[in-house]
Amino acid sequence: MAPTPKAFAAACALTVSLALTPVIATPVAGAEPTSTETTTEAPAAPAKPRNGYGLRLTTFNILSSSIARGGIDRATRAARWVQDQGADAAAFQEVAKDQLRQMQSVMPKYNFFPRRGLGTRGSAIQIAWNTETVKQLETGYIMRPFLGWSRPIPYVRLRDRETGRGFWVIAIHNAPGGQEHERDVSTAAEIKLIKKLLSRGDRPVFVIGDVNEREEFCQKVAAATPLISMNGGTDKRPCPVPRFGGPDWMLGSGAEFSDFEKDYNGISDHPALTARAWVPSSS
Repeated sequence: MAPTPKAFAAACALTVSLALTPVIATPVAGAEPTSTETTTEAPAAPAKPRNGYGLRLTTFNILSSSIARGGIDRATRAARWVQDQGADAAAFQEVAKDQLRQMQSVMPKYNFFPRRGLGTRGSAIQIAWNTETVKQLETGYIMRPFLGWSRPIPYVRLRDRETGRGFWVIAIHNAPGGQEHERDVSTAAEIKLIKKLLSRGDRPVFVIGDVNEREEFCQKVAAATPLISMNGGTDKRPCPVPRFGGPDWMLGSGAEFSDFEKDYNGISDHPALTARAWVPSSS
């Protein structure tokens, strides 16, 4: 039987009422309560560009075993200190034959240059790098006077394994004491080398070691090149003398430097120096 007009109107009213009634969800036992609030996450801090990279650099005159007893012990402790710093690249000065052999044994993840490849008088300065973080691309050296002999200053070109970008490390040990003329000749040759490496592309150049001068070496290098001291150097003040300033320096270009430290750790008659370098994005 067809519904009467009155019944049909009542049914329509009920349908409209149900459609307009809000639906209330019945919680399920044990379920987590839901929230109707809308949340907006804070924007993430911008990350460093992907092809920027960081390095830890150190330099240490370990006092040759040909000069003072206990050379093997000093080499062992110096090698452990460099590893504890997480150094990607390090320069050592006054390295005797037995000390080099000991450091190579203690630092199996590091390669060295020049080892004994430049003769007896050419092995006193060594550059070491962590093969897990950087890769060797090129090695070289220049000659300069040192206590009446012609001895090499080694340098290496390394590549950061993560980004594939390269950098240079020059290890310095200039003549001590009253050998001012030899230091002047050496500094001129080292500045010439720095300029040569800078001209080979937009790669950082780091110069680290025992220059045997409190200020003069850094001032001459900074006047002739864009290198500044890693001890808070700036373009306007490139060579601030560290506290208890001595003959050991760390200079560089093409990077931002931080965490410079002089560690008087008692291993040698020199402090050990360390710093961080951040090489910005190439783009």
